[in-house]
Amino acid sequence: MIYITGDVHSKNLLSWEHEGYGSNAKTSIRYLEILKKYGLSSTLFVNGICLDDEEKDIRKLLDFDVEFGGHTYDNFGNNKFNIFKSYINRKFFNCVYGPSFYQKNDIKKTRISFEKFGLKMSSWRTHAFGSSDKTFEILQENGVKYVSDLLGCTKPFCEKGIIHIPINIPVDQSTIAFGPILNTENRSPFAGCTKGRINPEEWLGIVLDRVHNNEKNGIPSVLLLHPATMAYIDNFRLFEKLIKSLSNYESAKISEFKL
Repeated sequence: MIYITGDVHSKNLLSWEHEGYGSNAKTSIRYLEILKKYGLSSTLFVNGICLDDEEKDIRKLLDFDVEFGGHTYDNFGNNKFNIFKSYINRKFFNCVYGPSFYQKNDIKKTRISFEKFGLKMSSWRTHAFGSSDKTFEILQENGVKYVSDLLGCTKPFCEKGIIHIPINIPVDQSTIAFGPILNTENRSPFAGCTKGRINPEEWLGIVLDRVHNNEKNGIPSVLLLHPATMAYIDNFRLFEKLIKSLSNYESAKISEFKL
């Protein structure tokens, strides 16, 4: 079983994604068209502000076999992810997402945006995976049952009413080189910019090998493929190549997961 997920950010956020491709919501239409072509379902984790400010484009996404999960209201404040703010939050609150009162307000605000849109927010991914045990407690209070924040080869598990579904396939944004590869040392399948990156085709090979091995061992594969990243690399050509190969497997949405 494979679980294809993506993150959709607001067009109001200042980031390289929007400088190059504008609205993530519009970019996601092509993403979902390719998934539909090969008969695969998906989960998109969407900023609450998208539901409020980009209703027309977001509603187009619901014409596909997709579910929406929460992804904070506006990525911690409607601006570029601030390294200093991240450091302060970690130092004083032990969580990138910030203090409990901020998390409560942000999660509630996101849930209300879902409800106004006519949707139930039952799944969640924190921006930058910046959650903590307190986050999970607040999410449960807001009706969230499924969280996909953890990275690595940990099997899905249930703890304190939350079903955790870790991403166990190398993430595109954290692994693929978007230009010349300057450092080939200490690379890992979950390579970040400090450990060196790999070219898109090499990443594709690793992804397909991981999925194949997971299927052989009865392990669900959870992928994070950003619509904006797939557009940025080569206008979805690599993405379609990957999805065509993945169409050999059965797919499901995050909230359809059963332990």
